[in-house]
Amino acid sequence: MANAGVRVRKREPTVEESGGSSRASEILRESARLFAANGYDGTSMQDIAVAVGIKKASIYHFFADKAEIHSTIVVLSLTRLTDLVQERQRGLVRAADRVEAFARAHAQHISENAPFYFTAALGYNEIVDPAAKAKVQRMRDGYEEALRQIIREGIHAGEFRELDVKLAARAIISCLNWMARWWRPEGPDPAEAIASDYVRLIIRGFLPDKAE
Repeated sequence: MANAGVRVRKREPTVEESGGSSRASEILRESARLFAANGYDGTSMQDIAVAVGIKKASIYHFFADKAEIHSTIVVLSLTRLTDLVQERQRGLVRAADRVEAFARAHAQHISENAPFYFTAALGYNEIVDPAAKAKVQRMRDGYEEALRQIIREGIHAGEFRELDVKLAARAIISCLNWMARWWRPEGPDPAEAIASDYVRLIIRGFLPDKAE
């Protein structure tokens, strides 16, 4: 149950700001780590308080409950992912380059913000607030639609053959999500390089016969 008191948080910090020293940022950062490692049900408010080094009651000055902490992390993760995709798209024209940029943005988010990424990727069903869940669903749909639109534009430009756009986008995103499960920062290849390799393999199947 939420503790009575005045909540001082005025806005959600960004994923980048969650690496800072503000108390709300610390709560989000440590909560994301715990959610990614133990799941939503396996993480308690007491666990979060211990990780941050504060009393449990202090958390309620910033967040109403565990559900709000969790949904905030999911929204922050998806916001950062969307921002990275948009940043990577700037100045690119060819659909193949844009698809690769999309994949590299996804990989960058995995490598730079893994706890936030996994909390968002694995925690959709744990979001209990209907408004928050609807917002997250819109963000997820918008993210996938961005990739589908790139593929459609590639088809219209003659760069890609006629194909099932939804299936093609799903294949790419599925590969990227699977990569997140086995890729390790200490491994031989950066996440972005692996993402590029995945996309280049998949895009070969998008090309018209004359381009093969």
